[in-house]
Amino acid sequence: SSGINAEYGDMANEDYPAVETISILQKELHAFNPELVDRIIGIVANKIDLLSGPERILELAKAYPQYSVIPISAMHSRNISSVRDFIEPYKTRNPDDEPEE
Repeated sequence: SSGINAEYGDMANEDYPAVETISILQKELHAFNPELVDRIIGIVANKIDLLSGPERILELAKAYPQYSVIPISAMHSRNISSVRDFIEPYKTRNPDDEPEE
């Protein structure tokens, strides 16, 4: 485990807007372990292919300015490399993964 959390927001779910969903997830995470909330570094907003414009992403960014918001479309593999690039510096290395000399 890398010891980081990237909250996930389904941008196309009208019943549970992403801003509200992130708030609920933060409360649940805090109830489980308050220290984990401090580890959140970003929000991955999926299903951007279903949006009519950038308004929902801007709404999320305004509601949570302390986090990086990365819009993606997993179905169409759009912006996935941005997620990898974003979390790479936070990953911890497993000594078992190191090549032997």
